[in-house]
Amino acid sequence: MAAKTQITLASTAGFCPGVKNAIDKVLELAKNSKRAIYTLGPLIHNSQVIETLKEKNIHAVNDVSEIKDKNAIIVIRAHGIPPEAEKRLRAQSIEVVDATCPLVKHVHKTIEKYARMGHHTIIVGDKNHAEVVGLMGYAQGRGLVVSGPKEAASLPRLEKANIVAQTTQEEEVFLAAAAAAREKTAELVVSNTICKPTKDRQKETVELSKASDLVIVMGGKNSANTARLFQICEKLAPSAIHIEKEDELPPELLKDKKAVFITAGASTPTWMIEKALARVRELTGAKERSFLDRLSFIWTLAITSCAYTAAAAVALTYVCMKLEGAPISKKLLLLAGLFVLSLHLANRAEEKGTAAPDRAKKLLFIRFKTTTRLTAFLCGAAAIALAATLGWRVFLPAAFFWGLGMLYPYKLPLGFEKFGNFPASKDILTALGWGFVCACAPGIWHGSILYKSTHLAVLFAVLLVFMRSVMFGISHAHSDMIVGKENFYKAAGSKLTYLTLFAMFLFLEVIMVLLKNIAWKPSLAAAIFTGLFYYVALTLFFYFRKIPERITAETLIDSQFLILALSVWK
Repeated sequence: MAAKTQITLASTAGFCPGVKNAIDKVLELAKNSKRAIYTLGPLIHNSQVIETLKEKNIHAVNDVSEIKDKNAIIVIRAHGIPPEAEKRLRAQSIEVVDATCPLVKHVHKTIEKYARMGHHTIIVGDKNHAEVVGLMGYAQGRGLVVSGPKEAASLPRLEKANIVAQTTQEEEVFLAAAAAAREKTAELVVSNTICKPTKDRQKETVELSKASDLVIVMGGKNSANTARLFQICEKLAPSAIHIEKEDELPPELLKDKKAVFITAGASTPTWMIEKALARVRELTGAKERSFLDRLSFIWTLAITSCAYTAAAAVALTYVCMKLEGAPISKKLLLLAGLFVLSLHLANRAEEKGTAAPDRAKKLLFIRFKTTTRLTAFLCGAAAIALAATLGWRVFLPAAFFWGLGMLYPYKLPLGFEKFGNFPASKDILTALGWGFVCACAPGIWHGSILYKSTHLAVLFAVLLVFMRSVMFGISHAHSDMIVGKENFYKAAGSKLTYLTLFAMFLFLEVIMVLLKNIAWKPSLAAAIFTGLFYYVALTLFFYFRKIPERITAETLIDSQFLILALSVWK
């Protein structure tokens, strides 16, 4: 059965940009302020994410009068609100943060523009949906809502009108409604305001639903765009089901299915979709409890426990020693592995993302969380003890960076919390910590800390690790995990991030070319020059293709250091 079942996951599934923007805003507020945070209505139509936000003290209210704390912050959600409601809200003695989706804002401006010119506004959408209620507020009392072509055909005669769509409307319905409305108006302006992510999602859904025996649509039961997506699938596929969580999937529904397509609404995070994918694989026999499955779990455990990351740190240390001309020290290699394992494991244990735990995370960070924390501490203590045997010049900075890294996830006084809120702080601190243990410590131990070769190795390590950390941030953001501006990607945005990564790659490659041309370790420079192309290939893959799930992404990212080590191995 496993070989006969083809499972396809929608490439367009996951949070839409408007939802990502709204969630990012409230999370930054929660991180940077101790004030209570409220959203005017549920931030998104997904109960699992809403529960996670509640854990972070972000609550939904239906009206500002429900907020008794005048020092609180109220957030306008992605759907937007009518302008009069916004004026009343801003007149209150409470801070207002607008998280309206920019694409919804564009519809507001379009309606407002034609309303000023005396046009009626026809909105194709769900009359009681929060977004449509907000759109109506910009129509200057001349707004009409229709659900489709049938209601559009029943409109009164209008002289001038502008027809717009709820941003998540089905395009076929909108175009049919516009055609019907044209018969009822002397002059009709058609403004197709369906957002591009919705169009792409619907186009993919139509194509793949036709070729599937079963379509699984994930999303909140109160999500209009998810319900609309399900309606499309019901028309095109022999069988379709709308679920919120993977455990709602009936095993008998998947019996004898040869082609299964999984898609989701705009408010469904990627991690929930991936859990549904795992459930489908299990029920169809595509992921049997076989030797390969056990092997897969062992690898997942190696990645989740940061053991592979520790191996990557050892590999980078080896490369840096080669650059410095230092003898390969097993002590320093072990120091790097233990130091990185300790910090990354400890920080991962304190992560508070939205992603539901997989088997490996449950084992390490729920069932044996105390043991995991103790292991992280003991590995760190062993690293510091090892550093002490290498002299106080290695010991003191190693202890400093280790202590700083261990304290990073916690909110502490003396300005430390402010550093945690600094843009790209996580990436910078990670790069500095690795830079010391992988490059600076070998230079101190070898006595070459003042040599240009050691300076080069430190710069090389810091830049590579910064690039690695940024790519992790990209991966986490695209998995709809909760990350803030402590990640460079969130602080700088997609375009600047990829430009920065490519510029760093070019900088390192130019240095390697110069070293080769001046005959300074030409074979080593050539090997590193070649090995770095894996990194740029991975960056281009992340930019042009859908970023893979967590385990695959982390494996690909950390493998760059092992590839570099192999390229310089002699």
